[in-house]
Amino acid sequence: MGLDMYLEGRKYIWTNWEHPEKNIKEDGFKLKVTILELGYWRKHPNLQGYIVKVFADGKDECQEIELDTIALANILDAVKRDELPETSGFFFGESVPEDKKPTITIIKNALKWLETKEEGVSRSVFYRASW
Repeated sequence: MGLDMYLEGRKYIWTNWEHPEKNIKEDGFKLKVTILELGYWRKHPNLQGYIVKVFADGKDECQEIELDTIALANILDAVKRDELPETSGFFFGESVPEDKKPTITIIKNALKWLETKEEGVSRSVFYRASW
């Protein structure tokens, strides 16, 4: 039990109407979306608090929160500047200085992934916490 935090990347695969035989299939069905785990944190409540406060109007209901490139850049900046708010919760644990470097790497990689252009694909990033 505790705070688990997930950063997912979703690749939405467009339908090729002109050449339907080129559509990617899995198990005999057209593939519409793939979901990638871009990041995972275990008990980093200050990051959770920042994301909920800034991008979910303070509403913390373990909901999915979509993060665009501007949001990811803002998170990255807040982490680098040590501007994450002290946050606590039931079984949330405690953010520690060792969380900073891997968090920067995860957010940078997610931002790069989101900005990658690929023909026939659109991308989105979502954050979700669970406790």
